[in-house]
Amino acid sequence: MVAPLPDPDPAAPLSRGWGCVAVGALFVFVAIIGWLLAIMLYGLVVEQWALIEVRREFSYDWVFLYAPMFAIGCATAAAFVVARRASAARLTLLIVVTGAAALIGGLVLFGFGVF
Repeated sequence: MVAPLPDPDPAAPLSRGWGCVAVGALFVFVAIIGWLLAIMLYGLVVEQWALIEVRREFSYDWVFLYAPMFAIGCATAAAFVVARRASAARLTLLIVVTGAAALIGGLVLFGFGVF
């Protein structure tokens, strides 16, 4: 026979369930900041200061491919650090990151003419 579950502690604070929303908002915020930071650093190092000389086509790749990947990586790391104990938030984050990776992968394959 299965033992009944114990009654919850009345002194324990109740969760409002905003963990997924908070981690998602953090993910979006860090991704936008990371994307802008990567573009700004590229603009300073390559365009403004001319420390590195690259082909012109690389700048478009940087803005639309490498900077978003850098941003998504930073956002994923920040969100996983924050949500290391919240399993629902981690699962939501995993779904968002998988969807973003599929989107970027599809755009890259579409850009190379595979589709």
